[in-house]
Amino acid sequence: MLFYGLSALMEFLMNPDLMGANIVVFRVYYVLAAPLVGMLGAGVVYLLVRRSVARYFLAFVVVLSIGLAITGLTTPLNESIIIESFRGELGYAFRVAVHAYPMTVRIFSIILNSVGGTILVGGALYSYIRDRSRTYNLLIALGGVLPMIGGSAMGFFGNPNVFFEFELGGTVFLFLGFLFSDRYIRAREAKTAS
Repeated sequence: MLFYGLSALMEFLMNPDLMGANIVVFRVYYVLAAPLVGMLGAGVVYLLVRRSVARYFLAFVVVLSIGLAITGLTTPLNESIIIESFRGELGYAFRVAVHAYPMTVRIFSIILNSVGGTILVGGALYSYIRDRSRTYNLLIALGGVLPMIGGSAMGFFGNPNVFFEFELGGTVFLFLGFLFSDRYIRAREAKTAS
């Protein structure tokens, strides 16, 4: 959630009314946004499989995150792409600005987002199906799906900023899922103790 909050802050700062196109802020945004999805996926793996398997998956996420951080902070950017993309709508700008990085940097983000997002959503749905009393997992799955839909829906709705609305919805549902999971666990522990 810390990475999510910091990424959202970077998005906010790059608003044309604030800092606008800023290479340093974009770099920080980029290296924080993808690892958070991978870490959420790693958390789900820890909940659903043996610890030894989960440790390997976490190591995979950490290695990719370090690779993204190193390449994302050191690889020269095509600054003209960032400057040009931030002349338009903010949602569109972020979608286009990632192409300022070569694929050797973006591949880390693509893998972290694809694998982490799939595990987050799939794991939440699997956990719900396995034990239908854990309805909070539906909120978590929805929280994982909404940002994916928002990215795809930019063109469909004709409003590039719709992504931020879906991103906010995703954050809210992930947080609600976390809160309800905590209540569920406390109630189960209280029942077991009595």
